[in-house]
Amino acid sequence: MVKRQIYIPSIVLLLIFSVLLVTVGLEVTAADRPEIYLTNRSNGNVLKPYYQFLSLKPLTISLECPHGIACGPGGLLYAAEPSKGRIVRFNQQGKYKEEVVVDEPNSVFSGRPLNLTFGPNGNLFFTTPNKGIWTLEDGDPRNKPERLIKGKYFEAGKNPHDLAFLKAGEYSNDLIVSVLTDPPRKGYILRIPAPDYNQAKPFISEYSYEEMGNRVNQHLRVPIALGVNAVGEIFIAGHEKRENFILRYAPNGEFIDVFVDSIVKPLDLNFASGGKLYATLGPLWPDEPEGGGLKVYSKSGEQELYIPRSNIWGVALCEK
Repeated sequence: MVKRQIYIPSIVLLLIFSVLLVTVGLEVTAADRPEIYLTNRSNGNVLKPYYQFLSLKPLTISLECPHGIACGPGGLLYAAEPSKGRIVRFNQQGKYKEEVVVDEPNSVFSGRPLNLTFGPNGNLFFTTPNKGIWTLEDGDPRNKPERLIKGKYFEAGKNPHDLAFLKAGEYSNDLIVSVLTDPPRKGYILRIPAPDYNQAKPFISEYSYEEMGNRVNQHLRVPIALGVNAVGEIFIAGHEKRENFILRYAPNGEFIDVFVDSIVKPLDLNFASGGKLYATLGPLWPDEPEGGGLKVYSKSGEQELYIPRSNIWGVALCEK
């Protein structure tokens, strides 16, 4: 019996090798990333990127119009549900849902939580657009939430939105908060000094650019999202149509440059410890068209990945 030898054309072998190389490369790259979680406002899902197919897959948990999301102690995820006036937590498999804070009769907390983060002291901090800024010790539901900046500091039409912690320089561990305003939109960033977090100080309100050889200062309009990288640089994303970029500032608040010069409708920013920037995009105002997704940028501001998806809001990174 004569055995037949099967000859595979070299071009086919090359294609097979290329596919294997790309697949393995994606798996290795994905393994180097933190665990990433996104909130979807329309269907209440918490989503995870599925890199091989550039798509997102949901966890089993179901929430009501979730917005901000953060990775907390023990790897638990904390998500804000503004429509229910509460923050809940659950594990990374989407199970064990528990209320952390909730606006209900006889509660010391009132408001609609929007964005949240954990501070260097391990406490949970979150914003409520109409009820100010709050903290919860250890993110533990057995503790009572406390409102920061006593009194009616935020006037009507000036709402705290996003928040982050400084990591370097004389202001290290201070909290920064973006404030959105009614038209004419002139948002700004407040600095709230550690360790008491009960005083608000002006911090960032402008950036600059060159026009016909001259340096022009411009007031922030809609500073929708804040991020701080591992070396302490501050990043501010603007949502207004004349401000669709990400600005970079020094740890002391001095403007450095435009880090990303074109990003459509950013909503949330988060840095991995390795330096990559994760940004969500989507509509903020009711009259904006749907669209958006997740974008990943390198340390130099180059776009590396885009996964389109409508109605996402927050991005949380869980790293060991």
